[in-house]
Amino acid sequence: MKIFNKKCIVFFVSAVALFSCTKLDEEVGPRLELEKPASVVVDEMLSTYDVLKSYANTFILGANASSNDLSNFNMATLLSTNFEQVTPLTALNSNVILANDGAFDFTAINSYVNTALEKGLSVYGDAIISNLNQNDTFLETIAAPLTYSTPLYPNLVNLNSIEDGTFNGWEVNGDVSVEDYMGEPSVKIVNGASVTTTDATSLQSPVYTVDENARFELTFYLLSTQVGEGRVIFSGLDNNEPEMDWTGDDSSSATFTTRTGWNKIQVQIDDFDDSGEFSFKIELGYTPDVTYFMNVQGLSLINLNGLVENPDEIFLEAEDAQQIGQWMVSETGDETSISGGETLVGIINGDIEADDTGGGLPSDPNNEDLQFTYTFDVKTSGTYNLWLRQKAYAANGGGDSFFLSVDGATYFVPGWPGWGDKSNTTNWTWIQLYTGEGNTFYLEEGEHTVSFRIREGGHYFDRIYFTMTSNEPSGFGSPVISQSEVTLEVSDNVRITAVEKVLEDYVTHVLDSLGDNINAWTVVKDPFAEDGNVAVSGGEDVEGSYYWADYIGADYIAQAFSTAKANAPEGTKLFISETNLNTNPDKLDAITSTVTDNLDIDGVAVSLNLDLESGLVGLGDMFDALAETGKLIYITDLRVVVSEHTSQEYALQSEVYQEVVDLYQSKVPAAQQYGISLSAPVSDNAGLWNSNYNRKHPYAGFAIGLSTQD
Repeated sequence: MKIFNKKCIVFFVSAVALFSCTKLDEEVGPRLELEKPASVVVDEMLSTYDVLKSYANTFILGANASSNDLSNFNMATLLSTNFEQVTPLTALNSNVILANDGAFDFTAINSYVNTALEKGLSVYGDAIISNLNQNDTFLETIAAPLTYSTPLYPNLVNLNSIEDGTFNGWEVNGDVSVEDYMGEPSVKIVNGASVTTTDATSLQSPVYTVDENARFELTFYLLSTQVGEGRVIFSGLDNNEPEMDWTGDDSSSATFTTRTGWNKIQVQIDDFDDSGEFSFKIELGYTPDVTYFMNVQGLSLINLNGLVENPDEIFLEAEDAQQIGQWMVSETGDETSISGGETLVGIINGDIEADDTGGGLPSDPNNEDLQFTYTFDVKTSGTYNLWLRQKAYAANGGGDSFFLSVDGATYFVPGWPGWGDKSNTTNWTWIQLYTGEGNTFYLEEGEHTVSFRIREGGHYFDRIYFTMTSNEPSGFGSPVISQSEVTLEVSDNVRITAVEKVLEDYVTHVLDSLGDNINAWTVVKDPFAEDGNVAVSGGEDVEGSYYWADYIGADYIAQAFSTAKANAPEGTKLFISETNLNTNPDKLDAITSTVTDNLDIDGVAVSLNLDLESGLVGLGDMFDALAETGKLIYITDLRVVVSEHTSQEYALQSEVYQEVVDLYQSKVPAAQQYGISLSAPVSDNAGLWNSNYNRKHPYAGFAIGLSTQD
């Protein structure tokens, strides 16, 4: 182990910078003009060295490079002159290749590879599978729970006859039964190994009547234990076997493909024939050895053009109004009698009987002190009944009237005194409100406002209800058809299968697309935590991260390599990479045991990030342990960082680079030396060249180290 002493720097500069170079270049002058500045002497010395790759005779010399680096003339010239191989910085990241919808886009990396090859540089593939730089937006949808809302329109399907397992009115083929899946009643459909026909497992619906101008929407939610295929055929259409967009991906086909996990199948139908009858048949007998679960509650057939039962019932809590005047007071109360436990009441200066705010009577057009306004959205245009849950502070005339405005119309008294005792009561009561002409309200789809203004202080407002139905609310009010939210969970086994399939597909696509032009890869990058166990997220939600072991455990490493080996061209080298192996014995043990037991792994890519303080600590032991595996050893992302840009720091940096290369060649047998790749070849802090593309003192140390190859 060499320990550096900054007090010896002058001697080191003289000895290493001048005399050692004679080993590489016989034309270096034996005499030094002492009157020259030290920086000039170093520059003259560095200029005598040949290009780096001339010294790397037995292994590959590489460097990290961005797409911009390859497009920059100076940088590209430096790279192609001194190195044989480049490693992309981002073009191979999953979040670049994989789109949010799961589609692959190799445009960036193909451009990178083509540019590199044009400049005589090969490309190292770093990396295929990593926990970072992932498209987590897409990956987190894999076998994720699915949440849907039940339809607001009446469901023509009698779910009771399915849930009870009788399938009354249905025709069922194959191994079909009803059981709970993750707590939800489901139709279980099992395809055995001998499935031969598409309708071997199928469900034929009863016949439904088609009303004039009907437009049906069929929806069902299907969990698949692996990738499968199915279709729906119909009776009562002009074309009973249509190509349709089954999954909402904007492409039409005769069948749909299910990915592992939950799948939503939904289509709309309106090309009915003249029979006035309609039925559908779900056929799933395409794929052997797959099991499906169809959520019972999620199976629906609705008529979008039928009688509107409840497409848009709207409840508003008075206290949630966006604009509330200064004399509208929020009061809390018993949640058993007040919706949400809070209500609004008009009280002027603490006097519940007062009518005059001091700025005019409440009826004055410009008086907004006793007003509140609610903004809301309407989904379906139509005629709405408006109801208000309200009460007065005292019976028989105690704050029993108010004004109403919808969409900014002139305020009016909406029905009083026709309300009779309903507005005079001190009990919470629903009253129906009308337009100034005594009509209901027509509301277009979109945003609307409703405003109330006190005519007399002391009126209480609890809840507002718009509905297309004739439903007269009671209690707190409830919709005619309750739309409920259903969450479909996924079992651990299904989730594991789904994630394994995504991993296999990703590795396969990458190698199929790039394998002919890239012959060495980091297949799995940085798989281990500091304690030597496989890395997991630990519950932290970091953007761009996706820890494969969270879902499929440590097996993802072996799976990635077996898939890569099966799909890579013959002769392709497959590496596993890790950091801090020189300082972390737990990680080193994890890596050596992993590669020793796996014949699909060709080598270890060691990322080395050093500085002058850490120096060469642990490097010798690391190289000894890795060499014992018999695998190829590749130093990647090599950098030695200095904090100051001085000749002393650069001289020490030069010695560290030299010693790293010396140790690599002395400890690792030549047959196992794959190469060395620099993290930042051009850098004032860590590079062999400065930001002006001039050689720095470390260039000499690195070249001297390379020249000692046998």
